[in-house]
Amino acid sequence: MASAGFLSKCCLAYNVTKDHDDQEGQTAGEVINIVSIIFCSISLLFVLFLVWPRKENNSEVFQSKNRILVGPNLNTIIKSVVVVNVLAVLGLLIRSAVWLSHAFPDTKKTCMDVSHYFCLISNVFILYFFTCNHFWHLVYAIEAYMVSNNRELTSSLKIFVGFFIPGILMGSAAVLVYYQGFQQCFRLTTTKSAIVYILFLLPIVMVMICNPVIFYQAGKSAKRALIWHYGRYTSSERKLVDAIHTKFYLIVIVYFICWFPNLVNAGLLLKSKAAATTFIPDEKSILAFFILMAVTNPLQAVLATLVFWGVPSSQQLRLNIFHSAVETTDSNRSSTSIINRSGLSGRSTGSETEPLISFRQKSYL
Repeated sequence: MASAGFLSKCCLAYNVTKDHDDQEGQTAGEVINIVSIIFCSISLLFVLFLVWPRKENNSEVFQSKNRILVGPNLNTIIKSVVVVNVLAVLGLLIRSAVWLSHAFPDTKKTCMDVSHYFCLISNVFILYFFTCNHFWHLVYAIEAYMVSNNRELTSSLKIFVGFFIPGILMGSAAVLVYYQGFQQCFRLTTTKSAIVYILFLLPIVMVMICNPVIFYQAGKSAKRALIWHYGRYTSSERKLVDAIHTKFYLIVIVYFICWFPNLVNAGLLLKSKAAATTFIPDEKSILAFFILMAVTNPLQAVLATLVFWGVPSSQQLRLNIFHSAVETTDSNRSSTSIINRSGLSGRSTGSETEPLISFRQKSYL
């Protein structure tokens, strides 16, 4: 699971109380790591299945009605969401396996060793790529709104928001935890601990608040664009708009399921720290949410792939999403169909290169 609180577990703490090393805590940690390993493995295997290369058996690809909003502009963002999630879950799997083998940092050590450095690197790695996931969700929502208005974000802006801002946030969190030295990590004040959690959780809250609003506006813009482009709003266009709204709903619901436990867990941990007691008052609740996070956080990878990309059709095979989307027999025609209109309504109402369908910009004369 991804928790900013794990950053302080990598420090030298030879003067901490033995509560951190009791048998009950070790047993709870083993349970959490086992659950994390199981669900990380499940998530990675299913993602591998979803993105595994498949042969193309006809002239058009991505024809499943589940392939809503996965065109040339948004396709890059979807790839980024999949990649950062896979890397984060892979890091989570490796960390859980190492910690389960009792290679957890020894709190009685007076100098850093391999287990401390591994703890530091793995936690920063996991937090960074999960934070990238949050920002790529935000970028996807903004891009969906932009392309529904026949515009797009620049590639440099997407990269800056998706990769550099998370690096700044996680770098700031690491500096705040470790700048006083590795012997002081367990001595963070409640205020500093809250700032570290905020740096990781703020993007989650931002996505939970902003994305539903942006998706709602994107859906309205898509409807207006359909009416403007075809001069009508029949059952075919209505089904298309409903499919777009459904995909937006699924993205938001999956995100809430995967990350809401982190918000609750952080609140409980900060509450216990503010109580200034050696015994955590809500210990069972915190343990329950850690286990829940060990389930939901790894599942972000496979669930995000499902809702962003769709389920492979047993009737129409598709290409791997990481293949180039420019292989065509006609250089003036897009080879990637975003929405299979015939699959939704039984008939096609437009060409594959229309901006609303393929999310490519088009100049109108």
